[in-house]
Amino acid sequence: MISLRASSGLVAKAARLVTLKPPLCGASRTLSSSSVNWVETSFDEDTGIAILTLNRPPANSLSMEMCQTISTSIKELEANDKAQGLDLTELYKPDPSRLPKFWESFQQLYIDLYGSRMATIAAMNGHAPAAGCMLALSCDYRIMSAGNIGLNESKLGICAPPWLGQQFIDTIGLRQAELALALGTLFDINEAHKHGLIDEIATSDKLLEVAKERAAEWVAIPAQARVASKELTRGRQLRELEMNRQEDVDHFCSFVTQEAMQRNLGFYLKQLAKRKK
Repeated sequence: MISLRASSGLVAKAARLVTLKPPLCGASRTLSSSSVNWVETSFDEDTGIAILTLNRPPANSLSMEMCQTISTSIKELEANDKAQGLDLTELYKPDPSRLPKFWESFQQLYIDLYGSRMATIAAMNGHAPAAGCMLALSCDYRIMSAGNIGLNESKLGICAPPWLGQQFIDTIGLRQAELALALGTLFDINEAHKHGLIDEIATSDKLLEVAKERAAEWVAIPAQARVASKELTRGRQLRELEMNRQEDVDHFCSFVTQEAMQRNLGFYLKQLAKRKK
């Protein structure tokens, strides 16, 4: 389950990701997936529900290492068969050798989550802009109790990458996505529900309970049918990114290092720093 708390601009505060696997006998246990404890996995073997808790202060922003750590956690859960925005400091005056690797790690996180053979539930109790929206949309079911959600990159002079834009179009429809992407719209909870960005609204005190109920419904579906259904609806988009990954990396690196783009990022980061004081 992904839990995204209040944030400013493109940075989300916190996240959890619940993945569902066949129930086993035994008690819950906690596993650390990172030497710096950015991602901690707890797994309840009785229910088959794993919770990935993201904890990279102050805002769980997606750096290269954070993307890699979440991807590793997802892959480890799948191998055992048992809720953020981008870190803008990765984009401002970037290290030329690191920038392509950063974007590759962000691509991989999308591929691993959107294409995961596990069922995933997103539970959001705050804002989910930009990359936080990607994390939510990459889950199978989305529940929200408060906050705004959407792709607001255009307000920074950034365009969402084609694969993320297409994910957004597939979710809310061409015309609504066209307007929202151009204007950098963040939808409030009721508008998000109306347009299909989220599937359900829950009160804050019931959010986790409702998410676990939905998780039980998803895990009751035979895995073969669930995975085949996901391949039917998401497979084409994932294959297209796989075939064009290097082109996407080259385009992103060229775009984000443009002088005008760097000015926009620098101005935004200065304004963000002022608001934190």
